[in-house]
Amino acid sequence: MARLTWTSPRTWTAVAGALLVTATFGLATAPPAGAVTTTVVRGTPAASGTVSSATCTGDSVLIAGGFDLGTVAVDPSTGAAPAVLVTLNGPSTDRSNTWEAAAVGVNGAQALALCQTG
Repeated sequence: MARLTWTSPRTWTAVAGALLVTATFGLATAPPAGAVTTTVVRGTPAASGTVSSATCTGDSVLIAGGFDLGTVAVDPSTGAAPAVLVTLNGPSTDRSNTWEAAAVGVNGAQALALCQTG
């Protein structure tokens, strides 16, 4: 289990993984030498029912993933959101270091791959 240590007004350090994370957004830009870094890779937004894939690049390794549905518009006459069904959210069975996601009822779903180097 990583122990988080506060190192400046905007940075936390995960001691076990030496990961720098800003207090408000994303990763710090300059991790210490030899540190393990984690990045998020976004897949291309997909049309309803099609697959979005996010692949870790270089020497990074897929450690987890997820999806982003993007903007889901409500029906102006009822104020209700459309029915959305996530049909795929997991690592690819045929592409290494790739996370895949798909949803029906919304356009713009994106796969998100959490990639680690170091």
